[in-house]
Parts: sequence; C-alpha cells; structure tokens
Amino acid sequence: MPFTASVISCQEWGARPPKKWSDETTPKYVVIHHTDTPNPPSHISKGTVDGAKRFAKSVQNTHMDVFGWWDSGHNFLNTTDGVLLEGRNGTLAKIKRGLCIRSSHAGSALGNESPGIENEGRFMTHQMGEKQWNSLVDLCVSICSSCKISPDNIKGHRDFSATACPGDWLYAQLPRLRQAVRQKLSTIGVPTDDGSLRVGSQGEKVKQLQQLLKDKGFNPGPIDGSFGTGTEAAVIAFQKSQGLKADGIAGTTTWNALTNPTQVPPINLVNMCKYYQGLPHQDDAMEWLQTQIPKATLDEFGKRWRKTT
Repeated sequence: MPFTASVISCQEWGARPPKKWSDETTPKYVVIHHTDTPNPPSHISKGTVDGAKRFAKSVQNTHMDVFGWWDSGHNFLNTTDGVLLEGRNGTLAKIKRGLCIRSSHAGSALGNESPGIENEGRFMTHQMGEKQWNSLVDLCVSICSSCKISPDNIKGHRDFSATACPGDWLYAQLPRLRQAVRQKLSTIGVPTDDGSLRVGSQGEKVKQLQQLLKDKGFNPGPIDGSFGTGTEAAVIAFQKSQGLKADGIAGTTTWNALTNPTQVPPINLVNMCKYYQGLPHQDDAMEWLQTQIPKATLDEFGKRWRKTT
C-alpha cells in the first residue's frame, strides 16, 4: 500500500536547509516520542495548522542551533490537533520508497536508522486527545505499510536509551497502538502476520533461515537470530539466483525454495556471480564455492580461461 497519511512537507512549513544531508537507511522500527512540552490549553501549536508550522520551525532551530545537529532530530511531528509534519529534510520522499534517513532522535545508532515520531505534549500522566491519537495511528499505518515494518516493531524512545520519553502514559499505550495499526492494515488488505521474516525480525526462525542460507553458500553473517542487513542481502542474493522476487523478505515462496530445492529452478552460476557482485559477502561466497569444486576442475578451468599477456 502506498503512503497515504497527510503530512506537511519541510518545504511547505518553511524548514531551513540541513547543514548536511543524512545517509539513507533501511528502517526496522517506528520510534515513538513526546516533545515534553506543555499540554492543552497551553500547547505551543495552539491547535492550528499555522501554529503547527511555527512549532516545527522552533524545534528545528533548537536542534540545529542549540543541540548542534544537522537538521531536525526527528522524522515526523504530530501536534495536539493531529497535524502531521515532516521533520528531517528528505524523510518523506525516502519513507514513500520504503527507506528512511539517519536522524538524531533515539540516542542510539540502531534507533536513529528508523523514523522517529515526536508527539506534541508531555505524556507522563496526561492522555492524548482523539485527533492526535488517530493521526498517530494513520502515520504508523502508512510507515509500516510503505517500509514493510511489523506493527510489533513500534517502539518507544526508552527502548533505545535511558529516558522517560515518550512518557509513562504513552509508553503504556504502545500495545494498544500496535493493535490499532495491525487492525487497520488488515482492514485495507495489508498482511501483518503472514509468517514472513524481514529486517527487524528476531528469534529461532530467523536462526533457521540464516543457517539455511549459509548452507547454500549465501552468507547472512552471524547466526544470531537477528534479521539485519547482512541477512537481507543474503536473502536477496538467494532470491535472485532462483528467479524469485528479490525483495529481501523471506515469505512462503522463498522458504519453499530454501527447504525444497527440487521444486526450484537450477542455479545458474554466471547469474549467481553477477548477483553477488558488490554485496558485502561476495568474497565469502566465492571462497565457499571454491571449496566445493574438485581441484582438477579448478586446474582445468585455469588452463582454459587464465588471461595471458
């Protein structure tokens, strides 16, 4: 599903250009924050679109001029009236492509690879209003759908660093938020519990996937049960070698290809080498392949194809 949440872009609210453009990342989580600013009726945005734009500008100025960051630290801002605004420049375009940009909101490298949503207010005991809650759900639905993030990976700031953010009340609502996002995704036809493994997945099934990939010569990195970028690259390489959709997601088709090799097309060695070109584990893959080929065959290959001057 395409990104459908209504978000005011940086250009539309008059953001300053960043001091430096951030790196592109593959998001694994959605990180929930609060701005720790006054709640209604003293809220900074005053419940208006113009007020929301002014608030976004003031946050960006603080982050750049006081904190010394390149740009706004967060990726999205959700004001008390449910107005959504882009935070760090370039976020919206990347999210719509299923990617993100490195930011500064989470206090950890892992968290900063994923989009952070600042929610206007202080939610230690104060409860979020209906408009703001609904806009938060809508934004999370769009991010999870566009970036293929499981609702289970909607986390709080305090999951990544020692902080009270996003407030005790809002943190306690994260299970409710995950469920609301899951239900809405299901309603619009986006599967959320199909058993597929993707970046951010954890557990024994990921370990099994990693071992299967390794056994077939596609090095996923450590067999640690954590689906990271190395595992994703190995899945993509395997999918390409089998003529499957190369999306980096280990769904039913990919599992069948890994566990039932007689039901998939034979590997084309030329194509497989092309697919591995430039990937992090190219050398490991070729070294493994070399150990599987008889020495006599390698010697004959060298005689026939060694470049001479």
